[in-house]
Amino acid sequence: MSYKLSNIASKERIKEFTKLNFKYPHLHKPRRKINGLKEQTVNVITMENPNEITQGIWGILPQDYTDNWSKFQQIKHTLHVRKDDLKKNILFKEALLYRRCLFIVTGFYIHKIVGNTIENYLVEKSNQEPFYVAGIYNTTHDGFLTCTVINIKATEEFNTINNLYEIMPLQIPKMFKSMWLDFKTSQNDIDYLINNPYDSGLQAQKIAT
Repeated sequence: MSYKLSNIASKERIKEFTKLNFKYPHLHKPRRKINGLKEQTVNVITMENPNEITQGIWGILPQDYTDNWSKFQQIKHTLHVRKDDLKKNILFKEALLYRRCLFIVTGFYIHKIVGNTIENYLVEKSNQEPFYVAGIYNTTHDGFLTCTVINIKATEEFNTINNLYEIMPLQIPKMFKSMWLDFKTSQNDIDYLINNPYDSGLQAQKIAT
């Protein structure tokens, strides 16, 4: 996965998909491209507040962080984390147990090197329906939620396209939404969801930019 997500769904379509209301409805705007290399907010559902949709800053910071966002991001990019690093890094391992979240998206971008050029692809469902991507979050000292996408090894189908990264976001199907967000979910069940990725029929479409 690159540093870009997509969420073109309207507020009404997201509410229908999640069966939840927005905490800050005026902040949502459909966006074809969410560029994480700039400070961006995303729609998320958290363990702390699983009955509403809130906003998080994409790019996780340390829990109770007090310094400047951009200063930390210059040291370490944290828009996404590989599943194998979740339990190794101090930034992620506690969050995996106590601060899991779901990103609400309609797509993500992948890229392919062909000869001396780069081809760009947008991965979506055929009907551009929203879906959940697994994430974790921390909260800064002044209360801002910051989050990161959990990445897994790309499927064989996407690996033929995504030859720059060989990774893709971990999807969480709607049937496992409550399990992912429940404080009572065991470490074994968390590991199961991460290690047995769900295939929801995503399709990659070549795009101009």
